Amino acid sequence: MIDKLFRRSSQHIIEMEEQLEKMMSADTKNAPSDYLWPLYQKIELIMDQIVKLRARRQFIVNNLSSDIGETEDHEHKKINNH
Repeated sequence: MIDKLFRRSSQHIIEMEEQLEKMMSADTKNAPSDYLWPLYQKIELIMDQIVKLRARRQFIVNNLSSDIGETEDHEHKKINNH
């Protein structure tokens, strides 16, 4: 389950980074200002989402994997004591 959560978060990050790359590489030299502001807002939104997804992935690594390890250790000790 932890692996699935980690992979899912990683896949979302990759997708968002690809979307961000497309937006950042758009030619805006001759774009009207009423086009640029919404583009900047979308870029900021995607960057914020990437930051959240990276934080979620780091949380999975730091907290959930250690919790699962402790639970498995506890179950292993419980089984061996009986």
